[in-house]
Amino acid sequence: MSHALNPAVQQVWPPAERRPDDVSPKHMALAALRHEIDQLDDEILALFERRLAIAARVGRAKDAPAGPHLKLRPDREQAVLQRIAARARPDNREAVRALWREVVGHGLTRQGPTRVQVWAPVEPTRAFDAARRRFGAAAEMRLAGDPQAALKWAAEGQGVAVLAVNAGDPWWIGLRRQWTSLSVFEGFGGAVPTALALGKIDPAALPAGPRVLVSAGGDAGDGAGRRLGLATHHGWTICLTDAPLSVGGPEGCVGAVA
Repeated sequence: MSHALNPAVQQVWPPAERRPDDVSPKHMALAALRHEIDQLDDEILALFERRLAIAARVGRAKDAPAGPHLKLRPDREQAVLQRIAARARPDNREAVRALWREVVGHGLTRQGPTRVQVWAPVEPTRAFDAARRRFGAAAEMRLAGDPQAALKWAAEGQGVAVLAVNAGDPWWIGLRRQWTSLSVFEGFGGAVPTALALGKIDPAALPAGPRVLVSAGGDAGDGAGRRLGLATHHGWTICLTDAPLSVGGPEGCVGAVA
């Protein structure tokens, strides 16, 4: 007994070595689904390449008012991810966020290379993987052996430094001293970040979220707003606060995390 094939399946099924009367309804249904996936892949590819082309145009527009900051816009990335995640089905949101991180990351490379140095003497692979998820596979990443060298590199506008907090080197004190051109813009490790990302980010482009505060004297419970201490060293404290502080002000705000 022979089966009539759906026209959409005839292109892909049956294989040349099989006769139509050997094809079961189950195989026909599977072939139709695979053909539909192929069509969707073609549509996704066309849209992705169109997005990359527009991202390159955005990069050229960013070049117009030349300034000292990296092209990263954490506020825009945050808004894109929040909007897309809100539109996704709840059971798909984790996959959608991961996918869009890659989409955004590859778009950024059309505006210039994204370079990241990671310093984490304890569990370096975990910190490296977290940074990879944040900046995507398109980013050029390497481990750094010295947080001060990574800070200097970032302060020169070379890229982003991801540095572990409370790992034996109070590098973060320098954000109030010699590294004042750098801003924290991301945290890794959960509600209490164990590593921070920083670079020459336009303060106006920082994400909405807790401010990062570096202060001398007192403890993490003093001052305006609720505070969550991350590390201390000889009277210095780095913490998160929900107070709406401006970067570079007298309170010691050095950035924000999403």
